[in-house]
Amino acid sequence: MGNVKRWPVLAGVGVVVTAAAWWIVDEMPTVDDAVAREALPPIDRHVRALAGSGGPEIRWVCTQKVIETRPDGERVKIGLVASCDEVAKEGGELVTRSGFRRRAMVYRVERTPDGYRVLDRELAKDGAGYSPSVKEMFSWVGARRVLDGASPDEPKSVSAAAFGLPAGTPVRAGR
Repeated sequence: MGNVKRWPVLAGVGVVVTAAAWWIVDEMPTVDDAVAREALPPIDRHVRALAGSGGPEIRWVCTQKVIETRPDGERVKIGLVASCDEVAKEGGELVTRSGFRRRAMVYRVERTPDGYRVLDRELAKDGAGYSPSVKEMFSWVGARRVLDGASPDEPKSVSAAAFGLPAGTPVRAGR
């Protein structure tokens, strides 16, 4: 008689475990590589434009790591982490001046006949508001990736290309 009472409990546990697994898999962030590849150039231009400009010998050089792409009706939300450096060409060398690292953001973009267009951007808050804002902006697993330290390449890895210089051109930190 004891085994008869266990079946409903075991069946209930099985349903809960299956539902939890389905929820976790459904919440797993995915990156649509085709969307990311097409949307990153306008996103990169947007990030650099917001960072500012300082003249013809100064460029904002940014790298991004896409964490997730999520459909949002006719639009797409692209969650990413960006790092940027303000790089100046001084003589024959490159010098970093200012910048930021690992800035979490979510871009909302839409497809146009000419490619993707940036509609808006949401930035993670600084300080004590960082973790809660990341959790609001990203899916559960995407937020974990950001909070666990997902990072793009260092901007200096592409600084030379931003100036049309050969790869391997040294980049030194400014004073």
